[in-house]
Amino acid sequence: MNAAPTGMEKTMTQPLLGILPSLDSLFESFQFQIDTPEHHVLLTGLPGTVRSGSFLFARPGPDVREPVAARCTNGIIGGFRAIRSAHWMKQGLLPVYAYDLPHIVSFFAALIPYAEHERFESKGRVGQ
Repeated sequence: MNAAPTGMEKTMTQPLLGILPSLDSLFESFQFQIDTPEHHVLLTGLPGTVRSGSFLFARPGPDVREPVAARCTNGIIGGFRAIRSAHWMKQGLLPVYAYDLPHIVSFFAALIPYAEHERFESKGRVGQ
């Protein structure tokens, strides 16, 4: 006998923000540097996001920042991570997870086309 899925199971399998057309739908800008630029958060999991002497930081747009921050402990976003997943790669998608600053909460934020992973692989960086 199968029980009906709980709210927690649903949030584990469905992204908060749904399927988005690109990383640009999640973030307004990208910067490579050591220290966190104002209004930016760490973005990891894509090729080229960690370089000698710098990391990739992204600035979430307001339509992303507000719902994601609402799910984070103390309303503070610690960062985002793209994770290669065989399940989603079969569908040509790449899951993006968000986490809070104390690293207590991590959740499924969005799905983007897997081509975004390849975009980082071929160029090594995005945006500015």
